[in-house]
Amino acid sequence: MAYLIDTCVFIDFLTARLPEEVSGWLEGLAISGYACTSVVVYHELLAGASTIKAGKAIDKITAPLDIIPVDKKIAAEAASIRRVWRNKGKTLGMADTLIGATAKLRDLVVLTCNIKDFPDVFAVDPYSVTEDAF
Repeated sequence: MAYLIDTCVFIDFLTARLPEEVSGWLEGLAISGYACTSVVVYHELLAGASTIKAGKAIDKITAPLDIIPVDKKIAAEAASIRRVWRNKGKTLGMADTLIGATAKLRDLVVLTCNIKDFPDVFAVDPYSVTEDAF
C-alpha cells in the first residue's frame, strides 16, 4: 500500500504532536518508497513556514519523497470531484481536491487528519493507525 501524505500529518510530525510510534512508522514509510506527497502539500507547508529553520525542516522531511506535480489530468479530475460534490451540496476546497485527485489517479491512500475533506478517495487518519502497521 502506498500513501500520499497530507499537510496536516507533516505539521503534526514537525511539531511533535504525533504519538512516538506513529512518528517512527511515518519516518520508515518516508524512506521506504511507499510514500509521496503532492506539490500542493509542499506549497502549503512552505507557505506556513515562518522561519528559515522551519523551511529547512520541511525540506528534510520531504527530501526522500516523490513530490507529484499537478498536471492536466489531475486538474481535470479535481474539477470533476468539486462539481460532483457541489451538486450534492458540499463545498470542497481546491487544494484538497487536487490532492485527492492525485491520490485517486495514482491509486494512493491519503494519510490525513481530515478524512472528511477527501470523500472520493481512501483516506486514513494517522492517529487511528493500528499497532499492526508498525
